[in-house]
Amino acid sequence: MMNFQNFLIKPYSALFIDRDGVINKLRVDDYVKHISEFELLPEVIPALEILRPLFKRIFIVTNQQGIGKGLMIDDIETIHNYLLSLVPVKLHPDKIYHCPHLKEENCVCRKPKPGMALMAKNDFPEIKLTASIMIGDSQGDMYFAKNSGIKPIFISTNVSPEFDTFSNILTFAQSLVQK
Repeated sequence: MMNFQNFLIKPYSALFIDRDGVINKLRVDDYVKHISEFELLPEVIPALEILRPLFKRIFIVTNQQGIGKGLMIDDIETIHNYLLSLVPVKLHPDKIYHCPHLKEENCVCRKPKPGMALMAKNDFPEIKLTASIMIGDSQGDMYFAKNSGIKPIFISTNVSPEFDTFSNILTFAQSLVQK
């Protein structure tokens, strides 16, 4: 496991976080289509309490092809406003980016392509992607990070030989402040 104390000079530039599987419970082979299906993971708020002071900016980046498939009951803004209502205001992300397109559309904003990172860089030009971290639970998230010049952090119960791996966002956050 990498020593993050030597990886970047604090404060870190930006933290990119995948939504489904990192922020909220993953609905296997399904989508969060309604706020009643959104389940904030219990480790998220304690993790954000650690992470918020360490990063100049925090973004959520999420592929949401359920929109493109026409499956949504609530619109994405309603779901994201519900997410924000569960988190103290001082811990809110700076912005939430989502890709509504189908995988087959091959758009530039769908992870693993770097479009959402480039949108964040355009919206917040002071961030340095090479001094940023991406936390995700899929290979697509990891390759989004690599394609964007961002340090990938894999959330999984299976250790990856390719990526630094943590069991959840809180264990990663704790690793940043351990001495």
